[in-house]
Amino acid sequence: MTRRVTETTRALGVAAVTLGVSLLMAAPAGAQNTRDDLHDGPLIAGYGRHVDLPNADFATPTDGVYRVAFELLAPLNNPERVHGRLEAAARFMNMHAHAGIPQENLQVKLILHGGGTRAAMTNEAFRERYDMDNPNLPLLQALTDAGVEIFLCEQSRVLSGLDASDVAAPVKSALSAMTAVVSFQAEGYQFLTY
Repeated sequence: MTRRVTETTRALGVAAVTLGVSLLMAAPAGAQNTRDDLHDGPLIAGYGRHVDLPNADFATPTDGVYRVAFELLAPLNNPERVHGRLEAAARFMNMHAHAGIPQENLQVKLILHGGGTRAAMTNEAFRERYDMDNPNLPLLQALTDAGVEIFLCEQSRVLSGLDASDVAAPVKSALSAMTAVVSFQAEGYQFLTY
């Protein structure tokens, strides 16, 4: 009886080890990445940190055109930090460029409205409200330099009490966010809402 229990225990142990090794081997290569693997670039330095996963189970298509629009609607809960949706746009640009998608195939637009309007303020206007420079301006400029078009809802600007002169130079005006959304959707842009 003892011999039978020992053999059964040994068989179960071998089975457990075999299963464990099989599971480790079946795990996707990207599962081994950690926060230490985060990096920025290649298009936007200092922003849009991401992890490269060249062996991901879903292979990133690199031969198409990505027409993507981001809405910045959420308020600046912490005016000392860059707006999270701006960071998301930078991450989108960087990780897809690093995956091999040509920059000209990353056609990205940003629409600022509602609470996101203040991300577009000049340093002078931002200082009047928050007593500090606008931390979003360097990223707005870097996104523009990388080919991203940034539009501000004029309805939101007026309702926020901002003058046209309070809006930073890389930001363009749109009649309304609603107009921009409908127009960009008609042009085949996909809106990322998360």
